[in-house]
Amino acid sequence: MNEDAKPQSHRHSPLRGIGHALGLLYILVTLLFGPIRSLAAWLARQQLIQTYQRWVAALPPAAGLSIALLSLGLLEVSKLAVLLSFRYLGLLAAVIVTLVAKASFGYFAHLTWQAARPKVIAAYGWAARLDTWVGEQLAQLRGFRDRWLDYLRCRSWYPGAVASWRQLRQWGKLWLRWLRRQLGIRPGG
Repeated sequence: MNEDAKPQSHRHSPLRGIGHALGLLYILVTLLFGPIRSLAAWLARQQLIQTYQRWVAALPPAAGLSIALLSLGLLEVSKLAVLLSFRYLGLLAAVIVTLVAKASFGYFAHLTWQAARPKVIAAYGWAARLDTWVGEQLAQLRGFRDRWLDYLRCRSWYPGAVASWRQLRQWGKLWLRWLRRQLGIRPGG
């Protein structure tokens, strides 16, 4: 039997498995890391971000909804970049692209919706119901994440893993300081 005669469902089964694995990774990144709070707090203080939020908040409800959907669409398209990076550059590149997409497009979509949300919800009842439903789903996911993290924290190996991670971070900081001194780079420069 030649390649063209094979059933369509079995032709790309390895790609389907890879797609499911990358989708699971994407969800885990969302659940475990969520928005990077320190980066989000720093960005929220930036003038450009504040100007963008005011601009989106001043738009009419339909335009605000359109911009929010466009930003969400960019986040969804970034998932294609994850698959393409895996296909052509490997697993490490796919993981990096996943993290970058969540930190950039995810933050942009969240920021846009937060700015447009009050007017859109006030103008469209279906948007309010959808926003409530999404909020409930996110609360369930956060509950799952919290239960999973509580389970991990109860494991006997967890304190050692946390201590090792802190030690690695400390060594990294010391190594970076040493490297800066060797290169003649002043701190903060």
